[in-house]
Amino acid sequence: MNTIEYCQKASDVRKNWSMTIDSVVHNRPAFISRTHDSVAMLNSQLLLDLLKEYKYHVILENEEDGSVTGFVEELQLVENAPDEKECIESIVSSMKDYAVDYYTEFGYWSKAANRMNHIPYIIKLLISSDDRILEDIICQNGKN
Repeated sequence: MNTIEYCQKASDVRKNWSMTIDSVVHNRPAFISRTHDSVAMLNSQLLLDLLKEYKYHVILENEEDGSVTGFVEELQLVENAPDEKECIESIVSSMKDYAVDYYTEFGYWSKAANRMNHIPYIIKLLISSDDRILEDIICQNGKN
């Protein structure tokens, strides 16, 4: 089964933009073609469902000064704070900032060999609430 069979022409979508959006939000994804380009449209909840297996693994280490350092393995982000709660809050904030920066410079970061695999995490961060992000953080203790 070829996806092209299900593609709508961009000119038809443009003429029926509201109907297409309503269909994507309430019914099913849309596949759209324009000359040699093709795109998929899907609602944010479906996208979150597709990305549900992407979790953020955070290694927490207690430092000698009593502070806590957290390292997000998937995104190579590090934060330090006076306690674990503040460390996690800082991590969430840094993850969101990083997602915005990545998205803003998507053409650059998405092609960087060491950052290409961040794309699903970035998309998930951009469409998730803070509570959802916290649910997707899996913490484990480090060596200290």
